[in-house]
Amino acid sequence: MYQRTVLPNGVRIITEHMPYLRSVTLGAWFEVGSRHEELEEWGLSHFIEHMMFKGTEKYSARDIAEIMDQRGGYLNAFTGKEQTCYYFKVLDEHYGTAADVLQEMLLRSQFSPAETEKEKGVVLEELLMYEDSPEELVHDLFSETLWPEGALGRSVLGSSATVGSFEPGLIRAFMTKHYTADRLIIASAGNVSHERVVETFASAFASLPRGERPRLAQTRYLTGQGSFHDKDTEQVHLCLGGPGISRHDPRRYALCLLDTVIGGGVSSLLFQELREERGLVYNTYSFTSHYDDTGAYGVYAGFNPSNWTEVWDVLYRLFKNLPQLISAEMLERAKGQVKGSLVLSLESTSNRMNRLLRGELDEGAIVTPEEMIARIEAVSCGDLMELAGTVYNPEKWTWAALGPRHLIKEEQLWQKIC
Repeated sequence: MYQRTVLPNGVRIITEHMPYLRSVTLGAWFEVGSRHEELEEWGLSHFIEHMMFKGTEKYSARDIAEIMDQRGGYLNAFTGKEQTCYYFKVLDEHYGTAADVLQEMLLRSQFSPAETEKEKGVVLEELLMYEDSPEELVHDLFSETLWPEGALGRSVLGSSATVGSFEPGLIRAFMTKHYTADRLIIASAGNVSHERVVETFASAFASLPRGERPRLAQTRYLTGQGSFHDKDTEQVHLCLGGPGISRHDPRRYALCLLDTVIGGGVSSLLFQELREERGLVYNTYSFTSHYDDTGAYGVYAGFNPSNWTEVWDVLYRLFKNLPQLISAEMLERAKGQVKGSLVLSLESTSNRMNRLLRGELDEGAIVTPEEMIARIEAVSCGDLMELAGTVYNPEKWTWAALGPRHLIKEEQLWQKIC
């Protein structure tokens, strides 16, 4: 059973009661992320996520860890470009304890100077770890090249300079501005009733004030740009693509299917052409990103530097001819793949919780699995062809690559930028 309640101060509570289960997954989502940061605040949303686990008036950092471990549950968080989520998964009998810990973290974290300094070191190590993960790093380089101005093109993690400057006063000021009632969504799935979730969080967050939603800066993307970042790796890691569609665009169901056709599995065009037919890559896939007012599409491939020109030629021909390559058979296969993944994901309360959140953010309503499947089924081959011709345009590609630059001829690099 799906239910939705909006508290007087604007907090939204959405639940799916599943009495036949023994677990509960609950997330508190704030509509704030790295995109809402000023330049001097770069990485602050992610840093605050870390600091929430460092002790409250009631629980020390060790208490938080031990309480969850002792009950066989977990408590975690993640930060994105436009949202930050704090969530737990526990046995239903431990829901009350987990909810109390989460409320303490969100409302009464202490942000002591000592813990702040200590956590700076942790996040700086995370930055270094990320630098050693070229397949992940190249995605941020791609965003930076596509959106060179503004927060949308910046990494969620921040920089060593900005992280080193964070202090408790800045943290509290940022939270006062952005962690407001009208930007908070509580989403729950599992064996806890809607009434209990409302009762648990209504009183706890009653004093949380409304705020003013900041006006997002208009996104300005650049197409036809390229950047190569020299790094001593065995492979070249390449991301290319361009601007896509927002998370509110009704065409996102068609784009999901098109993305599946292009690079969503081992039967996809990318995997079959680059790996199975030519043996040029080990890993390749396509991806889409959706934000409040814009989006992006992209392709990733990792390959030997000697294959640079051949990989580019294959990708260019594929996308240049993409509308003609799409067939009814491909569409039906993609529909089966997407519907199957959706139904299988319903066996996880974490996925169900995430799905509730996405419906609220994207459409302002609960979207049932049956409704999602109906929208997927309604997509036609013509819808895919139209998107392929308008969104996936190789003449406007933006790209970023990471690898040993000296192994690729300079004229080959510049040829791809033009």
